[in-house]
Order: sequence, then structure tokens, then C-alpha cells
Amino acid sequence: MTLAAVKKKQFCDVLRRDVTIQIALLRHAEAGVHGCFYGHSNPSLSVHGQEQLPTIVQNLSHIAPRAIWSSDLVRAVETAEPIAKHFRLGYKTSPGLREMNFGKWEGLTWKEVELEYPEDARAWAKLFPHHRPPGGESFLELQSRVVEQLQQLGEHPEAGCTLVVTHAGFIRTAVAWILGTPDERISRICQNHGSLTTLEKLRNHWTVTALNVSVPLLPNTRRSETEDRP
Repeated sequence: MTLAAVKKKQFCDVLRRDVTIQIALLRHAEAGVHGCFYGHSNPSLSVHGQEQLPTIVQNLSHIAPRAIWSSDLVRAVETAEPIAKHFRLGYKTSPGLREMNFGKWEGLTWKEVELEYPEDARAWAKLFPHHRPPGGESFLELQSRVVEQLQQLGEHPEAGCTLVVTHAGFIRTAVAWILGTPDERISRICQNHGSLTTLEKLRNHWTVTALNVSVPLLPNTRRSETEDRP
């Protein structure tokens, strides 16, 4: 009896390991700041961002998430709330899903960084991904945080898709890690506000199944400017 039970448990474990885990990364709607670093800064959605929400919700209908996670920053939470309400789900927040922390660069344009922190600006360009903005985190630290979050999300082999409302820097870093994109080319991975990037994990193998799938553009939709420099 004991031997049979052990065999059955092993068989079930094999089945669970073979479940494909689906994760959908959604960049929050447009926030009320443009052209500057605002990683851990906490602006609300802009008027235009609020106008994007119904269309974002509508375009998630084909996913029907089983669970929703969100960065704890306001712009992500304000995006996650109507989605959760639409699907009649709760949602959980995690600071690990935040954008990169730019420290004392927060709220500044790149030109202002070059004027106020010239040595740091030069070091950022020369030593990327190792240099850390004063009071912030380096890209390698962001990458470590992103990978840790993905691994935690991938530890629960259940049917259905988990939706994660997060930020462009987080999503770019996840995609670059999975695809093996060189660090210096990560800024080439476009992420529009309200766009969806989907991932799958089977055993220990991750794949990117869709990248930067945007909701239909609303009138006067602007392309993202400088929320995330890495």
C-alpha cells in the first residue's frame, strides 16, 4: 500500500511539473509625468491614462486571468483595480514588481541629470549595467529582482493565466532575461502604456509568446517618453 501511494504521488508530481504556466505582463496606463525619470516616484494616472482603462479591460477579455498581481505604485494599482473588478477577482500587490529605482534622478530629465550629476551620468553610460544612480539601484539589481519575482510566479503550476500589472523597465528586463538580449540593447524593447507581453514556462524553460501587444490607440495617444532608461 505504501509503495503504491508513493508511485501515485510521483506520477502526480510529474503531471504538475508538465503544466504550462502562463503569465501576462501588462504595462500600466499612462501616468501624469512625461520626459523624466519616475521609477519609484508615485504619480497617479493622467486623464488620458484614465481614458485608456475601459479599452485595456476590454482587450484583456481573451485572457480571463485566474489571478492578478500588481506593483504597489499608484499608477499600477489604478490600472489593476478596474481589471480586477471586471473579472470579479481580488488582486495582490508587491513592491518587487516596481519600476527601477532611480534614486536622486527621480523627477529629472536626462539633460538635468547630466547637468546636476555629470560624473554619475558618465559612469552610467560607461559602466552600464553596473553603475547605480545615487540612492537608486543598478540595472543588475533590477534584473535580480525581476528574475526573483518571475521565479516566484512560476512556482505555482496551475491552469490559467496570471496577470501582472507592472512597468516598462520590469517587462523589458523580463523579456531580455528570457531571450538573452544583451544588457546594452534592452532599451530597444518597446513597451507602450497599456500594452501586453505574455510569457510561458514549461518545466524550467521560459518563452516569450507575445510582445508589446497594444490596445487600439485612442485619439492623441502619445508614445512613451522616459519612464525607464535601462
